[in-house]
Amino acid sequence: MTIWNDATFTKNLAHANWMSNVAVLGHLNERATGDPVREWLGSWARRWFAGDNLRVLVLGCGEGWLERGIAAWPFVAHIDAVDFAADAVARAKEIASEQGITKIAYDVVDLNRAELAKDAYDVIVAHAVIHHVENLEHAFAQLRNALRPNGTLIVNEYVGPKRFQFGDDVLRIINDLLACLPARLRRGAIETSVYEKRERPTVEQMIANDPTEAVRSDELLTFIERELNVVDRKNIGGTILQHLLYDISHNFRFDVPRERALVEMLCTIEAALVDAKRIPCDFVLLAARKERGGAVRKDLTPRPELSIDADPLGDVARKQVVRAARAKSRWLTRPMLRALRIALLATREQRANLFEENPRAALREQMRFVLSRERPFTWIISRWAKNADLRNEDDRAMLMLLETFDSVVGCR
Repeated sequence: MTIWNDATFTKNLAHANWMSNVAVLGHLNERATGDPVREWLGSWARRWFAGDNLRVLVLGCGEGWLERGIAAWPFVAHIDAVDFAADAVARAKEIASEQGITKIAYDVVDLNRAELAKDAYDVIVAHAVIHHVENLEHAFAQLRNALRPNGTLIVNEYVGPKRFQFGDDVLRIINDLLACLPARLRRGAIETSVYEKRERPTVEQMIANDPTEAVRSDELLTFIERELNVVDRKNIGGTILQHLLYDISHNFRFDVPRERALVEMLCTIEAALVDAKRIPCDFVLLAARKERGGAVRKDLTPRPELSIDADPLGDVARKQVVRAARAKSRWLTRPMLRALRIALLATREQRANLFEENPRAALREQMRFVLSRERPFTWIISRWAKNADLRNEDDRAMLMLLETFDSVVGCR
């Protein structure tokens, strides 16, 4: 019996999961596709689902959301969807039947021992499942065997430390950031108490809760690169956010500018740390093929029309541009500019769904910063403080996050 058969468990997990927050999803979309409104699956399908009448295998289907989305695409002819949790597969099958979807065939399959048909699939999609597999030698040999010669494996996976045994440096950053947040935003839905500190689970606790969780996660990339050619990879992050936002992500309301800005700042801090290689990247999205080859360019679905705030970065006079161009000074990095935009937007009464990042506005901001001769985060905090109110606990939290950003990313 596996906990993944328990519908109540999976429902609670979906609510407590760090990815359940709208702003976090936008951040992850941007990391995966370059656009906060384009989700990874649809965007990558337009690149890597080559041809028509495709046969697709979905690994770890759970209750079926992923393959039901794929079934809507006209270039997909048939989908085999599998999972080792029999009750979850039964629920997925029932939902597909209720919706009249006939493209999908479901089966209960354990990747540790299953035999897959040779050259059966044009695309195999694995989402948050292979890190539950212990017999990676067998599983990856079967996946390679099941792919057609020009087939693609698309993987969206946790590839971080085995059994969540992340380092003390990561744990310290998690708790430094948690300490910045007001108590009401640290209150859990499952635990129903305020989280004062995060703890690294012991291996024994991990095994007792779910023996399959992250059983050999730190070896996944090695196996993929050994069996196939990785043709694209995006470092999504999750190293900090997965543990920091567990059971509290629901507290950060998207339509409340200050709350949304706090979670956006957390995302920005993690991205800066990952991109600077200060911490490892625990989640990746990648495409791998038997044969090396470029992406297939199909038309993307129309981009949703959402409201967009103008770039909040400031203006500068022409004379100041000349003076700044002559000055010798370090400029604000892209993560710093993102942090400043988020901080400035946090103090507004209302926000649009997205915000613009205008290169000209960024250049003008750089000029003002250079002429100020201030340290980067001294400048950022002073710009934000003009409209902030430190009597507000969310503004105090934003100040602490900016100071922590300065400290952990090392922008001194």
